[in-house]
Formats: sequence, structure tokens, C-alpha cells
Amino acid sequence: MGKHNNKKMSRKDFLRKTSAGLLSLGLFKGIPFKYVNSQTDRKQASTQYRKLGRTGIQVSPVGYGASRTMELTLVKSALDTGINFIDTGRSYYNGQNEVMVGKVIQGIRKEVIIQSKISLRLREKGNRLNSAEAFTRIKNIMKSSLAESLKALQTDYIDILLLHGAESVDVIHHEAVIEFFRNAKEKGQIRACGFSSHSNQIRLLKAANESKFYDVIMIPYNHKGSYRHSNSGRYSEWNQPALELELKKAEKNNIGIVAMKTFSGGPYAPAGENKPSYNAALQWVLNHSYISTTASAMGNISELHEDVQAMF
Repeated sequence: MGKHNNKKMSRKDFLRKTSAGLLSLGLFKGIPFKYVNSQTDRKQASTQYRKLGRTGIQVSPVGYGASRTMELTLVKSALDTGINFIDTGRSYYNGQNEVMVGKVIQGIRKEVIIQSKISLRLREKGNRLNSAEAFTRIKNIMKSSLAESLKALQTDYIDILLLHGAESVDVIHHEAVIEFFRNAKEKGQIRACGFSSHSNQIRLLKAANESKFYDVIMIPYNHKGSYRHSNSGRYSEWNQPALELELKKAEKNNIGIVAMKTFSGGPYAPAGENKPSYNAALQWVLNHSYISTTASAMGNISELHEDVQAMF
């Protein structure tokens, strides 16, 4: 990969400088943006939903990554556009992000697909992971976290539950983790299980393709093959051909793929076009059949408006 440019314009700055008119335009498929909230409009959008692997769940191509906001009205506006997939997590805003999402979905729970995450930070490494103490601790952490998520979200089930920020094959395939997910499914507490990963994703995806246990995997994916985290500043890049090979295998294995960091490669210009845009960057991701949906962080109406356009 080429040398990363630390001075690259962020999506937020890009929108501020080049899309100042989005709010005044307020258009969504020719309909004033504030009026895209009827059941008819949402039903029309639903015809473009995609299968999330083998889960039987249908998701909008563009999903809402709620980790950057605590504004109920913004998330509600996203649902009004036809987006039906919301990604949250136990660790976001110290659990309050789930509380916010829980308020949003009251009265429309069955219309919304909720994905949340469990953070499993372990002291044990290597052989210690196989100890009885580690087994018990992992199950207790995951059981407690799920109970807290269900309470915060004010629901009796979560559609997709992920292990948050997985890095190790030993952890995602740990007997305690597998047993927990199986039990949660049997009890009806979750519909599907999986993991997210910010690093080592090629090896983890390969392992998941071999075991075929996980239903959903969320990983970084964009046209550049790299990203810099907006909060921590962490830079990461990957071997794009190697990743795409595993993504194609995942598609054949009916594993649902959720793409994140879709804008972190910067704006994109398709062949024959001179003006790069973040809308085109998102469309580049969605044009790959192995991507079921995205967890696109949208911090304001301008970003929401731009992202929704990529679905049509």
C-alpha cells in the first residue's frame, strides 16, 4: 500500500466544504427528505433489501452505525429513509448508546434489525485460555453482557450479536464462546452470532470459512484497503486481494458480511469520472455481492442524506 497521507481531508471536512447545500436540497428519490417517513415509502425501500447470509434476515444495503451519535431524532430519520439495520454495542458511550437505540425502536421493534456487540477482554493467553477458570469467566462475562444489552435495548432478543474487536482465532473458536452463542440461540435471545475485527481480519475470516460456525462477520472494507481510526488515530491496512478471496469464500458459505470503515479510504472516483465523492466510495463497497450491508457512521443529516443515496 502507498504511504498514508496524514493530511487527507476527512469525510466530515469534505462534506462541510463540498456539500453545504445538502440540507437545503433535502431530496430523497424526488421526495422532500422530511416527508420520507410513511409506511409506503419504507415498503418501497424494502424491496431492495439483501439477505444476510444464512440468517434469514433481510437488511438494507446501507446500515446505520450508531456508535457516533446519541441523537434519537437522527437515528429515527435513518429508519424513515428505509434503513432497517442499526449497529450498536455494549461499550459505546458506556452502554448508553444501546439505551438510546432502545428508545428509538419502541413500537417498531419487529421492523428493525439490531446488531450489538460483546467486548471480551481477557487476561488469559496461550494455554491459560484452556483452563476451567478461563472457561467460566468467559461464559460469565458474555452472559452478563447480553443481559445488560437486552435490558438497555428494552427487547427480549437481539437479531445479531457479535464478539467485539476479535483478534485471535483461539478466542473466536474458544469452547466457552461457542457454547455461549449456541445457548443464546436456543433460548431465543439472539437470532445470529458472529464477530467484528479491526485487525488480523484475513486470518480470522479464513478460520471462520473453515469452521462455518459464525453467521455474520463485520470487518473493515473500502476501495483503498486501509483506514485511520477517527478517534484513536490508529492506522491499519490489509492485503486487498487476499481479503477479497476470503470474502468470496464467505459468500459461498452463506456467511453474512457487514462492512465498516467504508469511508475511511477517502472519496472515490469511478472510471471516467473526475470528481471523487464519499457517495461513490460507498457505492464501490455495495457493488460487491459478498457485502450484505454496512455499518456506516452518520453523525448528522448531511451524512445521512449522502449515504442513503448510495442505495438507489
